[in-house]
Amino acid sequence: MSPSLQRFFLTIVIYLSVCFFTYVFITPYAFISFIGPAAGITTALVVFWGTSVLLAITVATILFCLFLYFWVNIPIESSLVIITLLTLMLQGFWAKQLTAAEVNQQNWLKSRRKLLTFLFKVGPAISLVSASAVVILTMLENKEYGDNLFFVFISSWSSSVLLAIFCTPLLLLSQGQHQLSLSKRFFITVASLLAVVSISLLFNISQNVQQHQRYDSFNQIKSEVLHKIKHEIALTIEQINSLSAFFKASEYITPNEFNLFSQHVFQNTTSVRVLEWAPVISHENRTEFEKQFTNINEKGEQGTLQIASERSRYAPIKYIYPSLDNEQVLGLDIFKNAKTILDMDTVIRDKGIVASAPINLIQDEHANFGVLFASAIFSRDDNKRQGNEVDLLGFVIAVVQFEDFFKQIAPLKSDNATLYIEDVTTQEPYVLFGKQLNENYRHVESAFLNINSRKWRISLGESEPWQTQTKNWQVWGMLFGITFGGMLFQVLILMMAVYSNELSVQVLRKTRELIIAKEHSEHKNTAKTNFLQSFTNELHTPLQTIGHFTKQLYQAVHQSGNQAQTKIIQEIELAKNNMQKLLSMAADLSKIESGQLAINSEPIDFYGFLERIDAMLKAKTTSPANTIILLIDPSVPHFINSDELKIQQLLIAFCNSVPKLYEVENIRLSIKVYNHQFNSASLLFVFTSHDNKVNSNTEQFLNFIAKDISLCGTEMAMAKEVCQLMGGDANIAISASGERVLTASIKIEITSNEQQQSYQAQTFDEKDNFK
Repeated sequence: MSPSLQRFFLTIVIYLSVCFFTYVFITPYAFISFIGPAAGITTALVVFWGTSVLLAITVATILFCLFLYFWVNIPIESSLVIITLLTLMLQGFWAKQLTAAEVNQQNWLKSRRKLLTFLFKVGPAISLVSASAVVILTMLENKEYGDNLFFVFISSWSSSVLLAIFCTPLLLLSQGQHQLSLSKRFFITVASLLAVVSISLLFNISQNVQQHQRYDSFNQIKSEVLHKIKHEIALTIEQINSLSAFFKASEYITPNEFNLFSQHVFQNTTSVRVLEWAPVISHENRTEFEKQFTNINEKGEQGTLQIASERSRYAPIKYIYPSLDNEQVLGLDIFKNAKTILDMDTVIRDKGIVASAPINLIQDEHANFGVLFASAIFSRDDNKRQGNEVDLLGFVIAVVQFEDFFKQIAPLKSDNATLYIEDVTTQEPYVLFGKQLNENYRHVESAFLNINSRKWRISLGESEPWQTQTKNWQVWGMLFGITFGGMLFQVLILMMAVYSNELSVQVLRKTRELIIAKEHSEHKNTAKTNFLQSFTNELHTPLQTIGHFTKQLYQAVHQSGNQAQTKIIQEIELAKNNMQKLLSMAADLSKIESGQLAINSEPIDFYGFLERIDAMLKAKTTSPANTIILLIDPSVPHFINSDELKIQQLLIAFCNSVPKLYEVENIRLSIKVYNHQFNSASLLFVFTSHDNKVNSNTEQFLNFIAKDISLCGTEMAMAKEVCQLMGGDANIAISASGERVLTASIKIEITSNEQQQSYQAQTFDEKDNFK
């Protein structure tokens, strides 16, 4: 399979995986729910593979829309699908154009500024396209302009941003680019996946809490509505029962008694609008009834009133309350009611109150639905009769209109609920209140109530989809917290990698600079050393010539006995020797700086070495007043491993310079040792004055020389360099009493017993050979 086909199918798999994840994870699910995540993964795939994958994304989007339409039964219009495809293509194409330079040059991880710019482009900036499109799709899908579209905008923008910010870097890092090690890429991948899982869990918890609150609020409204309807029906039944009991208790009731009792019943505000009494009149008593009250009428086929036809019995309406505007129904025979509305035979057979089908009542030139509640009145206890029509006295009828009551109990707009009530006793439902509920993306529940032989369906549904409903501060807080928390986490994780990269680059750059500086310094030191060696060699020849001539002059002058000329020649010889020493020390300093002077580590009889140094110094002392006192600590070992020549060189240099530096004639040299781990130790040489006199220029001396004793002269500079070369240092200080103290230290090794025996045996052999 070619790479392009592999890329095509892999894009479809990744895209559909994200879409199906949203379907499983998001509740309640709507068509717009997948657009934000789909736009985010589209951004990542297009930035990673280029615009060629837009065809695969188009195919995958169509497949997922077909799944939603046929399997999930979500109503989707083709126009919505087209707008969605255009949105995804626009966002992917724009993302590729904005990030092409960073991705091609692979420099989006080279600095923190470039990383922030790259993430801003693929996340917050580019996701505005899908968020704006989702708002438009919501308005088109719901066919209305909601007041809470900002939540739809933010939630879609949030999902697109998070998918793009997490997926884009992971896809780019999967190629092993940007000089990141495998461990760093593994760390970023694991941390990002853990962050995705954490964000998903937080979102799921937040979503469950929101839906729980949503259903609780909805069920509370539903329970209140059902309770109020049941209570209203119970009050209506109670009023009818009280009127029925009134007629059962009296053999004859006058119109005034009926009106007074009905007026008392109407004091309890209910939906009852009219109370009627219709006695049963036999054919024999019809004429007497019509003489005393009114004619017995019936409704014709056209719905007009006409004189009732002859039959064995009638049930004309005798009393009605209130009588105002209701006189036209007096004398109406209710036995002739349409059986589809209220069958009086059913009322007779029933032991309780029977409700009629909804009927249209003309009131104030307006048609309002009403329900007739009728109860048959017998001359004896209803519980003992079994439908015997001989004892039938008549019917109590109540005309009930629930329109105003339903308006009172209907949820307010702030409750986000709509009430819809139907009479579903027959196959053709009759609408009692409200309009047909829109069930698209709304929660709808129905309950059935048996209302005295009738069956009502009480439906309650959300007036707005969940996406456009008003959200509380907790929902907003969780949304912004998850969005910006996830963005910040991913930015910090990538920042760590970028900062590590920057440190590595800086270390490499500094290392190269140090190597170049070292090579340059070594080149300069080598040049200086070569120059000094050449200069010293060139000066040695004339100095040797001068020394040869001074010897000849000295012999000639000494033979002549001229003391003045002899002294002059000796001073010339002394100057020549000093010049040679200076040249030798300058050459040694140059070798030390260039690293050409090596330190040997050989066994030394240290006490014998100090005796030789003491004898050498005493031999060089020209004045008896100049003395050097050696004080050796008992802990100083007899044998050490070090460079005898270098120790001799630095001790002689210090002993020659200290009297001049201290401005004294007698000095004291104290030698101590400090043992370290294993056989290593440090020798400490302390030079102090033996004259016990305080110098007057102590403060000036300290300011001038305490920072660096190399300023005292070439010998002191060379001695300090030797100390540092041997792992120690040399410094000068002034005590509280004003005494000047020079301290020099070097690192040594204590000679082992085997090395000491070998050294002594070699020394004895050399003495025997000398003899």
